[in-house]
Amino acid sequence: MLVLVTGVTGLQVGHTATSSNLSVTSLGTVFTASRNSTLEIQISNVGKYLKELDIALAIPPPLVLFGDNHWIRSSFSPGESIDANLTVFAPSSAAGLTLQGSIAATYKVSGETTPSTETHAVSFLVRGWIDLKVYEITVDPDPVLPGQEITISGSILNRGVIAAMYANVTMDAGNTFAEGSVKPTYVGEIDPNAPAPFSVTAVVDPTASEGTHEATISVYFKDDVQIDHAILVPISFTVASTVPTTETTKASITSELLSNQVFIVGLLTIIILAMVGIYLRGRRRRMDST
Repeated sequence: MLVLVTGVTGLQVGHTATSSNLSVTSLGTVFTASRNSTLEIQISNVGKYLKELDIALAIPPPLVLFGDNHWIRSSFSPGESIDANLTVFAPSSAAGLTLQGSIAATYKVSGETTPSTETHAVSFLVRGWIDLKVYEITVDPDPVLPGQEITISGSILNRGVIAAMYANVTMDAGNTFAEGSVKPTYVGEIDPNAPAPFSVTAVVDPTASEGTHEATISVYFKDDVQIDHAILVPISFTVASTVPTTETTKASITSELLSNQVFIVGLLTIIILAMVGIYLRGRRRRMDST
């Protein structure tokens, strides 16, 4: 996004006091964090004929400038301009910062021998960005019976560089859900690279028809300047008149063991022999003691 910002023109006295002879206009002073941005600078002569013009652009850290930031002209007539397209990189750490640079010019006004200096301030804003992705969506139960509650769960990942604020999740399925049954969930702040789980529930309308139904997961949030955003994710689920039940054909280990007569007989034999052995050992000890 390019935003036109006119640099604040301010005069700083150099070697001699003089009025401003230069006008500075900047385009693209709103940068996107962690990306390269194009900064367009135009410096125009709106005053007297100038000689030995020397102009330098100062970019404040942590911004990084690619390209020439220094311009020299032996003469600079009224109406002439210098146009420069520069590439500026703003790191993610600069998101949300307002920074100020400057354009300083030194020159001699025609007919004068003493150099003059004027400085123009240029302000920069670094905007962060948010990129939410909804993934690992599950539907429980699926299929679902008319009149039964259904739960849609998933996770939200922020692939941006600033947090998404006041996030909440809801869903819409037209006439499939009973009126007023959707229960949104408030997620709150979603930080970058920190997945946030969510679950939304609703009751399927008792008169819902059998078959596949479409729904939409809606995630609403605000950015760092309180602008509202929303992302919509389509999902589908099945409404059935009856839910098939699955029978467990594999018996438990305990029931299998108990139904095995050979095992039971062997186990009883071992127990009886052990008891006889304990009895005989005790009897032998009593005889030895007498």
